[in-house]
Amino acid sequence: MAGVSASAAGMISQLDAARKLALADPQVYNQVLPGILPIIGPTAHVDVRRWGADFLAEAFASPSLSNSQKEQLSPEVTPTLRAMLEGPGEDPEVVKSVVQAAASLYPFVFRRIISHPNEAALWQDMTSIKLNILQRMDSFPVAIRICCIKFAQKVVQVETPGLIADPRRPEQNETSIALVPRNHPLLQLPNLEAEASGLLDRLLSVFQESSIDPILVDATINCLAVLIRSRPAISTKIVSAVLNFNPFKQANSPMTPRLKVIVRSMERTTRALLRWVLRSVPNPPLDQKIQAYLMRLQQSRAAILSDTTAQKRPAEPTDGLDDAKRQRLSGPRKFPAMPPPPNSIAQLFTLTEDPAVQQFDVSLLPGDLVSTVTAVFLQHLDSGVLDEAVNAIRARYSHLQKVSRPTPVPDVPMAGPTGIDDDDDYDPEFLTSGEPIVQATTEKALEELAQPAIELGPFELPKPPPLTGSEVAVLSDQTVGHVFQLVGSLEAAGQTHAKQKLGLNRLAASTNDRDSWVTILMRLATRAPARLDDVATALTGDADPNQPVKSEDSEERNVANRIRQTLFMYILDDFRPRLNIAISWLTEEWYADKLMAKTHPELDHLPNYSRWVHRLIDRLLPYLDARDKNLLIRFLSEIPSINRDILDRVKTLAKDPERISMCILSMQYLLMMRPPVRDTVLDAIESIWHDGDAQAKNATAKVLAKWRPGFLEQAGQPKREADVKEETTINGLKSPSASRADTGDPRKRKAKVAVVAGDG
Repeated sequence: MAGVSASAAGMISQLDAARKLALADPQVYNQVLPGILPIIGPTAHVDVRRWGADFLAEAFASPSLSNSQKEQLSPEVTPTLRAMLEGPGEDPEVVKSVVQAAASLYPFVFRRIISHPNEAALWQDMTSIKLNILQRMDSFPVAIRICCIKFAQKVVQVETPGLIADPRRPEQNETSIALVPRNHPLLQLPNLEAEASGLLDRLLSVFQESSIDPILVDATINCLAVLIRSRPAISTKIVSAVLNFNPFKQANSPMTPRLKVIVRSMERTTRALLRWVLRSVPNPPLDQKIQAYLMRLQQSRAAILSDTTAQKRPAEPTDGLDDAKRQRLSGPRKFPAMPPPPNSIAQLFTLTEDPAVQQFDVSLLPGDLVSTVTAVFLQHLDSGVLDEAVNAIRARYSHLQKVSRPTPVPDVPMAGPTGIDDDDDYDPEFLTSGEPIVQATTEKALEELAQPAIELGPFELPKPPPLTGSEVAVLSDQTVGHVFQLVGSLEAAGQTHAKQKLGLNRLAASTNDRDSWVTILMRLATRAPARLDDVATALTGDADPNQPVKSEDSEERNVANRIRQTLFMYILDDFRPRLNIAISWLTEEWYADKLMAKTHPELDHLPNYSRWVHRLIDRLLPYLDARDKNLLIRFLSEIPSINRDILDRVKTLAKDPERISMCILSMQYLLMMRPPVRDTVLDAIESIWHDGDAQAKNATAKVLAKWRPGFLEQAGQPKREADVKEETTINGLKSPSASRADTGDPRKRKAKVAVVAGDG
């Protein structure tokens, strides 16, 4: 037997080492639990079984182990718990820990059965464990019955419908029968609801029993708070049962000290639960009844538990004549302060405020009596009290020494702090024979205090060293980057205003929002360097419109172009919501080029505007799809200038069968809304007709038939009557010919006006 105990002790030491590893890293549970389960089975030593049951209860109640891991480990642990629970003559400590582990494990087994209906063996094991535990609720020791109450509370919570926070994410919702499908083969909803209702009645029956066990009552009340908070459907029933409970039911019998403790414990637990309900549950249905019940509890408590003989006696006054009955005061003793100086020796050594003692003259007593009394008094005196009195007198004496110490007088015989007399009073009658010595000393002191004269000239800060070109480039890039970071933060915070803009004459920094800072950057790039580096760049590189535009790598990297390049990349980063920024920027470029052309007529080709609008279109067109037709139409209609190069880039969309409609719609919009470029747009449409396939020809033929009627006859394709009479509508706008054709019908005119107004 001793050998078995020694082997069990050695095994437990090894198991403790594995437990420490699992507590340090929860991921180790996946390796530790499968290896421990065969060791802690029902055939193991009782100490090993106790350790194993405690370990399982601790593991599945630990918050460090994730719920997914607990659900994954539940099929392996459940058979072991069932075997340990059904063993004949099992140890009560083992049963207690197994019930705790089962209470923590039941929600995870239930959730796993919901998603894995084919694991019938797992559900059968859990059902056997549940029946075994519920049979022990009435006949086993109190420690096990408390754990059974907790298990019953978990079963009621799981088998009662809970709230569904997000139906699309069932894995994040609380485990309840609300997640169980109606056609589940193992979990029958009517049976589960009936079982939960019966278990709840069984829990609440403890308040109606004639013989009340205070431990079971307190355990039940502590479990009910979770059900009231998480299951509103049954909270009213629970609160009603608690309101019908009288914790002073046993107060009719003689109130022994044990009975007083029992009644007070149940009353405090009940009052704490109801106060929590009033505080935590918003607008409980039984609010008024709860408050009335709490008031009755307070009155009953005052009437039953009040006992004048048990109260502590009041504190006795400390200023009475009988010092022997005074209460002992805690803390260091405080002595009275000394009166203001001058002080006598009697005042120095007086540590009492009693006037009778202060007026007593000790010199009237004979010397032998004083010595005898002093010797007896010192024998019975506490050394700590004597040390406190001595230290108080020492502190008084030190303070008197500092106060009586004379103030040092300066060596200079004059009263002023600098050796100069600040008093202008002069009385020759008090002059003595020592006047020449005093006058000499004063002149010497004045000479020592006098400072040599300092002539201050003009002071200038040293000029900073000149910056090199690379340093200027780095600093300018950093400044532009900081401003764009500010723009990004304002955009993320939603500080953009949708109010109407004031055009080119608006104030750039009128508000601290994204548009104001972007406008500042635009004008720094367009208006600030006007007639400086932009002129030189335009004259050297882009004076001839027929020459190719410089690439991004070869263009001159001045401050303006750095801002433009950063603004260009900022727009491309998310071009759909930032299209208004692109239009404003191109408008500023066009305006700056027009102003520059007044003083430099050779720059009539808008160098900066043309360069950046071409770049922007080249980078945007590959990312446009058929849904971006309104975006393209808005861009082409709001940029200030359109030339043949822009249209040549737009007509490349006609090569894509999915985007040809977007291309033709944008050009039709330009035909109707921008007459100055109508001929250029029609030339672009003709080139699409010549170069395109059959789908492109069909898409452009209708437009050409409306705006260039003779083109199709010259090209050898007859014009169809249906194309001439058909009404043309682009985004709610109609061509001029179509509008004139329906002027005779009032209903058509009203429909046209309504469509145009709705789209605009």
